[in-house]
Amino acid sequence: MREHRMFWLVHIHGETSFLDHRFGISLDFKSRVANFDGKNFAIMHWLGPSKQFIEKWKRANAHVFFHVGSSIYYLASKDLMDRMGLALKKGEFALCHLTCDDFIRAVRGVD
Repeated sequence: MREHRMFWLVHIHGETSFLDHRFGISLDFKSRVANFDGKNFAIMHWLGPSKQFIEKWKRANAHVFFHVGSSIYYLASKDLMDRMGLALKKGEFALCHLTCDDFIRAVRGVD
């Protein structure tokens, strides 16, 4: 029997959206990068007055993907960060950029 995978696809969009703006300025794929199972995860800092948005999604029990413009990112969960041997401070998060095919494989549970 195939295991069901729970996931969230969070759409972040809108040129006048503060969330879209904060997410965009928080993206930093060069400062700190960790490789896990052949995938690069960039560790970033949420830039904004409140860290509540990113902290909520980091604690999610489901897999979390962010859809921003034409890009899809996978948010590393606390469990994944533990397996990587990394701890994130409040406001820090780790993203992996995915192709459309990567996203479909992840949702289907195909390695």
